[in-house]
Amino acid sequence: MGDVHLLGGRADSSSGTTGIRVLAVRPARDVIAVLRRAGAGGATEAHTDGSGSGYDMHPAERELVRGSSPARRREFAAGRAAAADALRLLGRSGPVLREARRPRFPVGVRGSISHCRGAAATCLATTRPDVSAVGVDVERVGRLSPETAALVCTPPERALLTDDHAGERLLTVMFSAKEAFYKAAGALDLPREPVFHDLEVVPYPGRARRDASDPGSGIGTGNGLRLSPVPGLLPDGCVVRGQVRSVGPYVWTTVLLLRVGGAPAASRTFRFA
Repeated sequence: MGDVHLLGGRADSSSGTTGIRVLAVRPARDVIAVLRRAGAGGATEAHTDGSGSGYDMHPAERELVRGSSPARRREFAAGRAAAADALRLLGRSGPVLREARRPRFPVGVRGSISHCRGAAATCLATTRPDVSAVGVDVERVGRLSPETAALVCTPPERALLTDDHAGERLLTVMFSAKEAFYKAAGALDLPREPVFHDLEVVPYPGRARRDASDPGSGIGTGNGLRLSPVPGLLPDGCVVRGQVRSVGPYVWTTVLLLRVGGAPAASRTFRFA
């Protein structure tokens, strides 16, 4: 697929949405990440289900938010729209229902959905048999207070933070990576629920180019993340791979938990570059 694709494009695109940008990347074979983002004005087209997402939810999906507030329906529909795009690119179809608090994808697909209030929704999905679980998160830079660092970050992570925009972004990356990791880990039968300090996050340096097909998009090349869970947290033979991408004012993070030993080594390192 290449690096970045515009699925929905700008306002009045063939997708029928207004002010919604739909981005998709393929980090590796049979792994799809989709981000749906409102335009600068935040406007979206009103749709038949009142979600404003430009997506007609499956009746079973719509039933899951019956009686919810309009804001909750919009958020939910945006996430299901991202999931529908990811499934389509994998050659699958929905609906994506719910089991407890987690989205339930069709048989053979492992997926994760995340929302950033009022602006963006994302889905990561795969059919790879060597991927045990996936997690995705999207966060707006600047949303977290400096006090959050003490709660979220380990001492070595806090030592990397600076009192400027770069430090603010790095804190967002660390928080987002941990959120994505916890979503993935939640699909496994772990001895206990992870906490923030159970994972240490160190970004790899990366290039800072823009998407050549859309110079105004503000999409930076994806960087890898070194994610180090505490010993004994994950099952034997389970490794973590993570990536982070800047999309305008947002940080977009994906995490895969892989079983080693059943796939070629080259397929186990996923990069958004």
